[in-house]
Amino acid sequence: MDPIGKSFEEIETPALLLDLDNFQWNIDKMFKWAKEKGVNVRPHAKTFKAAAICNKLLEAGAIGLMTQKLGEAEALLHAGLLYGDKNILISQEISDPAKTEKLVGMNVAMGEGKVMNAIENAEEAERLSRAALKWGIKQHVVIEMSQGRCGTPPGRPTVDLAKKVVSLKGLKFRGIYGYEGPVDKGVALPRNKLTVDTANMIREAGMEVEIVSAASTGTFEVTGKYSGITEIEPGSFVFGVGPEGTGYGWGTYNEVYFKPSLTVLTQIIGANYTDRVVTDAGLKVMSAGWYIASHYDKDNANKPVLIKVNGELVDFESVSLSEEHGTVQFKEGNETRKKLKWGDKIEFVPSHCCTTLAQHEKIYVVKGGKLAAVWPITAKFKYY
Repeated sequence: MDPIGKSFEEIETPALLLDLDNFQWNIDKMFKWAKEKGVNVRPHAKTFKAAAICNKLLEAGAIGLMTQKLGEAEALLHAGLLYGDKNILISQEISDPAKTEKLVGMNVAMGEGKVMNAIENAEEAERLSRAALKWGIKQHVVIEMSQGRCGTPPGRPTVDLAKKVVSLKGLKFRGIYGYEGPVDKGVALPRNKLTVDTANMIREAGMEVEIVSAASTGTFEVTGKYSGITEIEPGSFVFGVGPEGTGYGWGTYNEVYFKPSLTVLTQIIGANYTDRVVTDAGLKVMSAGWYIASHYDKDNANKPVLIKVNGELVDFESVSLSEEHGTVQFKEGNETRKKLKWGDKIEFVPSHCCTTLAQHEKIYVVKGGKLAAVWPITAKFKYY
């Protein structure tokens, strides 16, 4: 039985914790900003995967959700979240014929346009159209315009694919998305221009473009106010970004800041030495993630986690993560180390929220130091 109403330190370790107050602050900040700028928010659920979090975001004003994988979309669709005109956009292309059939089947069962998907070529479009026509519906699609990964080249190739989509009786063309990546403003702006210019070229060719989607958490303030972008796709903002956050190591792009809300509770199982403690949380419960390439904070650049004791960040020398252990090294005489005892519980702030959450089945929701709820990670292990 989970210790609801009791101190979070009574939770069995290792465990994934969510600070409810910081989490809500992050949501409020994002949606207040988006409302002021007049841009829609379609949060990327690959980050958090939990129906409870999706519900909070939809209630805050999200127009729908983005998922990376078909399996994520299936799990969240069946959770009953997408009331009214809310929908899902799957951002990763689907090349497996069986997955194509499953995608179309979701729309047959739940309503046309409930699950849209991104495409990058005519073969994919034709296969989707054939599958949809068998059921007498239209599959709603957007074209991914490449900014360096999947997708069509900007400009004429994207326009040509849009013409192909419009010509197919089993498809409905909804727009394009041009995810520019977590990049600095100087990179984001010219990429945004490519996306918007391409959307306008499609319009000039006589086709309606409803959706022009882009942005990450790191670029939401740049891209979200770029004229012509209709929706943004941030995800990691819910868990925090910045010097203490979990989205981009120990820094951010474009000075974006959200409060840290995600930690891993871990217990000290080895304390015989004055220069270190060993905990029960290693790589099997959190990702080393972004810190490896971090260039924001030279002091923390090689630290896979930050450490909280009694809710406060503390100074330490290094952390080594093996499969099942986290070994924290301190300088000799460190005051924090002197206070830590065998059996104490501390918190690790992981350097990458997305890949840490993907290793868990539930999130322990904490408010005021007490366990308020336990949220299942609805789309856990949905990597297909």
